[in-house]
Amino acid sequence: MKEKRFDYYTAISILPLLILILVFFLPLYQNLRMAFIEEGSFTIERVEECFQSAYNRQILLFTLKQAALSSLFSILFALPGAYLFSNYRFTLRKLILSISNLCFFLPSILVVLGFVIFYGNSGVLNTLLMKMMKTSEPPLKILYSFKAIILAHVFLNFPIALSLITDTWSHLSQNQENASLSMGASGLGTFIRVTLPRILPVILSAALLIFLFCFTSFSIILVLGGGPQFTTIEVEIYRLNNIVLDQEKAAALSVYSFTMNLICLTIYLLFSSLFKNKEKNRISRLRRPTSRLTYLAISLYILLMLIFFFSPLVSIVWRSFYSTSQRYGTGYTTRAYRELFGLESSIALANTLDAIMNSIQIAILSACVSTIISLCLALWISKRRKGGIFELLSMLPMAISSVTLGLGYSILRANISEDSILSGPVLVILAHTVIILPFCLRTLLPVLRSQNENKLNAAYTMGYGVMKASFDIEIPTIKSSIIRAFIFAFALSMGEVNATLTLARGKVSTLPLQIYRLINSYNYQSACAVGTILITITFIVFLLCEYLFREGER
Repeated sequence: MKEKRFDYYTAISILPLLILILVFFLPLYQNLRMAFIEEGSFTIERVEECFQSAYNRQILLFTLKQAALSSLFSILFALPGAYLFSNYRFTLRKLILSISNLCFFLPSILVVLGFVIFYGNSGVLNTLLMKMMKTSEPPLKILYSFKAIILAHVFLNFPIALSLITDTWSHLSQNQENASLSMGASGLGTFIRVTLPRILPVILSAALLIFLFCFTSFSIILVLGGGPQFTTIEVEIYRLNNIVLDQEKAAALSVYSFTMNLICLTIYLLFSSLFKNKEKNRISRLRRPTSRLTYLAISLYILLMLIFFFSPLVSIVWRSFYSTSQRYGTGYTTRAYRELFGLESSIALANTLDAIMNSIQIAILSACVSTIISLCLALWISKRRKGGIFELLSMLPMAISSVTLGLGYSILRANISEDSILSGPVLVILAHTVIILPFCLRTLLPVLRSQNENKLNAAYTMGYGVMKASFDIEIPTIKSSIIRAFIFAFALSMGEVNATLTLARGKVSTLPLQIYRLINSYNYQSACAVGTILITITFIVFLLCEYLFREGER
């Protein structure tokens, strides 16, 4: 029976693996072929030329620098919160931790728009400060600078660190800490010598994951950087491919990006597998804060977190109803929404309804394909004792940025007719599927690995076939996780802008692209109206996922 089980799980993985090869490894191969093959022979000249360029070396160093600093500040901002949430029980604890998961659903283009509206020279924050200080000059000049890049990355990524570190720290046994304190050690000394070494692996894992996300950041750098001095690898690959039209140089530069991402992903997966915390006995013994200082620290941290996290998003909603236009007058108005839904004519918003429908259709199709593929792969990997290498191969799409992936599809498209079904939306759907597949897999695989196989074994003894047992018992038990993976994939696809911007070429319009174009044309009120719709969809999807997560825990 065991042999038949592996035959079944191997069989259901074959088609997903073939699809993964076609939608991921084929574009990756096109990148590598363009970088290393010249006139039918292997060469490293293009890659060498890429690294010999002083301009490219500057780009590489800046990419590493901004990713490293973004990771560092994200961890530093998250650690005080992780300490408070891991040691104390208070009213808003679960709510704040749930809100921290919202970062996974927020499209980066919304972060860009929110930062422009809130932190801009004429933004909400500077307007308030100028009124308070009675000055005509904005006191805070943050946008289009290195500070803006780091701030935006911390905004998006510190909740990842907060969630991961809190989850591990809150399950650590207190026996070692209590023993240290009983022997006369101070609280700080106990933390440095006892607690920190135990949570260091998860801190490093979180830092690596954030570094990976920031290293491949695109839209934040493109808009908030504000100049060539803040160009990163992803922005340069996009510029070479889409503006300069030099795919050979773009492919050569993408080799460095892929190599760095692969190293980070491999180390991250090693950390995740080697340092899984199995202590599950402490979270119920969180203590109530007793001192005023602790209450003050918790209140202050929550207040700063909520202001930092929600101010840009609330500013988008507010600005969608407030006009600063000289043409239409200043004040509160619903003009942007009337134009959005066709009640008034607007060239800028003419195709927004089409963009909404395109985004939803692309997201549904991409989520369906990626969820099915990841479910089959997760079932297969979870049944193998040594599934680490296969998990790494399935997670490889995380090692290739969406801009690099878009480059691979662009090279493929050169051999495809413009009238082909593979041109336009289909390429966008395939790219989205590759980008969101690892996240679906990471949602399903831990759940399947934690399943008790007693029910399956009992079904086999009752005469169930392997397929029937899987469909009748195994898959239904993780139904909420499957739906959650689908909704998560839907949200990621809805907010994807990097690969879409590379592949759309005017043929496909989505909500993130519409926001990007409106920002570039300085039509901020209309951009905020479209952004408000995307925020609404994001929050609905987030709430559904949180509800399904709670149901799964029960």
